[in-house]
Amino acid sequence: MTLVMYDTISLDELAGLTMDAAAGYVDGAWPTFPVLGDYVPPGTILLSITVFGGKADCVDQEPGNIEPAPAATWLAEQVAAGEWKPALYTSAGNVQHMLDLCASRGVSRGQIRVWSAHYTGAPHICAPQVCGYPQADGTQWTSTAHGRNLDQSELADNFFQRAPAPTPTEDDVAAPFYLEWDTGDDAVVSVPNDYADGGHRIGFVAKTAMSLRIDTLGHGTQTVSLSNAQGRQGFKIAQGCTAMIVHRDSGSGPVCVSIGASN
Repeated sequence: MTLVMYDTISLDELAGLTMDAAAGYVDGAWPTFPVLGDYVPPGTILLSITVFGGKADCVDQEPGNIEPAPAATWLAEQVAAGEWKPALYTSAGNVQHMLDLCASRGVSRGQIRVWSAHYTGAPHICAPQVCGYPQADGTQWTSTAHGRNLDQSELADNFFQRAPAPTPTEDDVAAPFYLEWDTGDDAVVSVPNDYADGGHRIGFVAKTAMSLRIDTLGHGTQTVSLSNAQGRQGFKIAQGCTAMIVHRDSGSGPVCVSIGASN
């Protein structure tokens, strides 16, 4: 399964069409992106394009726009800034040159998306075994789709699919907070339902030595000894445990509480 994406400098050309995605410019002579969403069906994925190296999802490298070397630098800067797979639009015959320029800047093929232009009149995604050009993630194959002044592209079904988030580890925490001692040396900790599934841990950190006794309200009692040298100490949260009462048996000072995934 592939995706259909349109782009045009005349947004009225999009009338009546169904599509998966649409692309528009944020700068240049035809800055269509700011109003693109008004011309496409609800739920259409929007791809922003820059021709000068501005803030966008994609850089358009072709004659009259940003030159190849600055375009490769733009891609490298986006990758370095943590942007997810910035896209490169360029002619199919220029793809390898751009990939070489990216490689010289430390950017691998897998860190960007390649959107090639190859007007064969037939839907396709460029690949050596398809048309002889380097593998692309999407290809603009016509500029007269449906007999209109309209570019149409075929995109891989994962063109917009971000990689799944990494599996959290014990060091990944959810909303760390400091205990508020309501009365005496007792404090109440609420456990969000999403973290009471038996797959998370609760951790305690203090800069001073202290001893904590935690009543998990029907799920047993735990004890934790803290000091600046020990770092975080804690235990696995029992399934269904949505609240705890923390008794401070000795010591004083603030205690930071965090909840993270179990190993």
